Amino acid sequence: MKKNILLSTALQCCYVVRVLLIAIIIAITFAAVHSQVNPEMYSLVKIEGLEHKTSVLISTTRFELKAGDYEKSKGGADASKTVMLTDLNITSLVLLYLQTVAILIFWCLIVQQIIGVVLSVRELQTFRNSNSKSLRKIGWYCFAIFFLMAFRWADTESISFFGFYLHYMPIAFMLVSFILAEIFEEGSRLYEEEQLTI
Repeated sequence: MKKNILLSTALQCCYVVRVLLIAIIIAITFAAVHSQVNPEMYSLVKIEGLEHKTSVLISTTRFELKAGDYEKSKGGADASKTVMLTDLNITSLVLLYLQTVAILIFWCLIVQQIIGVVLSVRELQTFRNSNSKSLRKIGWYCFAIFFLMAFRWADTESISFFGFYLHYMPIAFMLVSFILAEIFEEGSRLYEEEQLTI
């Protein structure tokens, strides 16, 4: 009984997260289109992470290497200048939008796979073959998120920026997903062998 309550709670949380992710994707898409129609409304929106010159940071969650060329404009630009959304050229804006939306779509796909695994566990079909496939998909989606989060490029009239980031968490989740997929596959194989002996 307690197991069913936990699984039902996990399912409800996954459904809520999926709806929130879809709502965020819609909101970002609306904002991206609207920022081209009415750019004055977005003049105070700041783009984080573009305000420093070349730097290296190693933390518990990521490694980052950022390089900025602030001498691009005629008079040069202040390295601490905040980059606003309206400063970005159209190519940078489209790339930032596609990168962000792709990451959110992969998160939606991960949540969808988790829903499938939880439903099968709730139906007492834990070690069926589709669960190991779902866990492998989750691993590949985590790798895609890692890749999409690995770089950031921006270009304005005053700066040209490129950042390289190695986020550890998507790689850790990827490894855990692949290990669980192997465990579930072995469980599925043992279950099939047991059914054959009966």
